[in-house]
Amino acid sequence: MISTTAEYALRMMIALAEADGQPLTSEQLAHRTDVSADYAVKILQQLGRARFVRAQRGRGGGFRLACDPHEATLLDLVRVIDPLDRIMGCPLGRVEHEGRLCALHASLDRAMGVLHDELRSLSLADLMEGPGQPMCANGTPTPLTVQSTARNGSDRSN
Repeated sequence: MISTTAEYALRMMIALAEADGQPLTSEQLAHRTDVSADYAVKILQQLGRARFVRAQRGRGGGFRLACDPHEATLLDLVRVIDPLDRIMGCPLGRVEHEGRLCALHASLDRAMGVLHDELRSLSLADLMEGPGQPMCANGTPTPLTVQSTARNGSDRSN
């Protein structure tokens, strides 16, 4: 549901939040999050432009959080990488679908709404592990599970 790049960004943000203000180099972040160093730099640049991280050059430099981990939602962070737009109209531009979505796009939009709600409900701080516990077990990220409240398809408000 989210891109690999967005997941990498979340991993790096969690690692920075767990660093408790200590700077981490892009190489350290890459190693801790199992992301290639070059790709980590590109993601950190995007997060920096969005003002979620800040970089400090020189000795003792590195990347630090530039946001409050209790305030930054996962939706805020993922949107830096992936827009995750809701479906507002027929992506095919079909005239017969004006004013309403077809069954396919209505279903996809509801699923996107559930994802938005889940990501909006969690802050970066919610995902931080306790002292001494790794961010991911065995280097594998813990999957985020999303459960919809609409079981019978009757909730079409998302």
